[in-house]
Amino acid sequence: MVRSLGLLALLGAGGGAGAVAIEGQIRNVAQVKAQLGEQDVRVLLANFTEGRIVGLSTLRGGLFSIDIPASFRPATAPMNVCSGVTARPSEPRTYIAESLLVYQAGKNSAALLFQADHPTEPTRRTQWVYSDRASTIQGRCTGLNSYYDLKLRRGWTAVMTTSESGAFRVTNATPGLPYWVQGAFTPNARAVYGSLFGRESLSR
Repeated sequence: MVRSLGLLALLGAGGGAGAVAIEGQIRNVAQVKAQLGEQDVRVLLANFTEGRIVGLSTLRGGLFSIDIPASFRPATAPMNVCSGVTARPSEPRTYIAESLLVYQAGKNSAALLFQADHPTEPTRRTQWVYSDRASTIQGRCTGLNSYYDLKLRRGWTAVMTTSESGAFRVTNATPGLPYWVQGAFTPNARAVYGSLFGRESLSR
């Protein structure tokens, strides 16, 4: 079964870990084409903590789809929810997917991507979170304008942070937020991100 969330897809049924495909559209793809061309451009899911590329996709017409292997089990840490916020039935151990990169091997150039509602002044941003268990997280951080109304599945969940009028809300992601190139392109990418490219083939 495929449950589509716009350009985000969770593959699998029920509450199991399942496999995940991160699908998206780079809205400012003209900037990518100007820097990298249109041939053999990849989008990479990077795990800098372990120094590896978890998954990759070829960029086609601004669209990509990265499969995260079901066997990938990232190192997790206690979520450490703030006072005033509860996690039921128990507090999970989580890992936040660190970065997406757009990369072209021939030009040896890369740039970071992020998912948000605006390229420079976002009010909504999305990250992928891996949780070791299903958990419902709700409440307001004591003394802060930070609110949680989030349901994590066991495995991967798209999590959105919304910032408006000085308040921050952490919820499940709404569908369809685009990706944007963030900042300048990095030349000599294989040297800058050497721990990544030393362990992964980019032939796909």
